[in-house]
Amino acid sequence: MTARVWAYVMAAAAIAYMGFAVWQAFLFARSGSGLALALAMAVLALPLIGLWLVWREIAFAARVQRLADELAARGQLPPELPRTPGGRVERPAAAAEFTRCEALVADEPDSPAAWFALAWAYEAGRDRKRARAAMRHAVALDDGGAGPAPSGLTHPG
Repeated sequence: MTARVWAYVMAAAAIAYMGFAVWQAFLFARSGSGLALALAMAVLALPLIGLWLVWREIAFAARVQRLADELAARGQLPPELPRTPGGRVERPAAAAEFTRCEALVADEPDSPAAWFALAWAYEAGRDRKRARAAMRHAVALDDGGAGPAPSGLTHPG
């Protein structure tokens, strides 16, 4: 199963669970007691937060895919790196790609393609937290609403 299909399956499962929680909140609220009403509001808050988080992640994934499609159309996607038999990127290749992308971001700090490549390099180096921050910045640059580069990441200055 591809990552995209898996994400949709998990989102559907989360939405079904949240629907069940909303139903339980309705049943609590219908009972009429003050304590049950307070419990209903608490039970209702959790699915709403969950729905917001699921929506936020799906929207982010769609924006990343849109940026990847644009970069692919322009031939600006990062190169495929050599992999181990287990499917992970080889560490020396990841380190070399990171060095290349670090220089690319230093040369073009406002380029979504450079930040996308840096995010890819962080991911290849198994640093998911920085990969995600770099990808968020790449998407923000592409959308035209980026502020300063994320702290703790490579950035000229």
